[in-house]
Amino acid sequence: MKRKKIVKAYLSDEEYSQVVHASETTGLTISKFVKNVCLGTPLPNRETTNFRLELLKTAADMGRLGGLLKMAISNGMEKRKVQPLLDEITERQKELKQIASKIK
Repeated sequence: MKRKKIVKAYLSDEEYSQVVHASETTGLTISKFVKNVCLGTPLPNRETTNFRLELLKTAADMGRLGGLLKMAISNGMEKRKVQPLLDEITERQKELKQIASKIK
């Protein structure tokens, strides 16, 4: 969709500083921030986004750990000793992914 219209607003130095600060806290450009506010679109929160990414990274790390345990099984470790741990890792991964999906 091609943008065709420009909206202008005159702000004092203090107002402009407030808009800049608010846009920085959301991680959006000033243009996207103003557009979202004017159209009532929910604003992202940089901290919440970072938290969500950390949860997903943790889930990925758990997946790598599971892969190492599976490699240990293929190299002779008894599966019955490792399988409960693999099952637990899989469950925790699912939980982390579900939590991360609920964070906006």
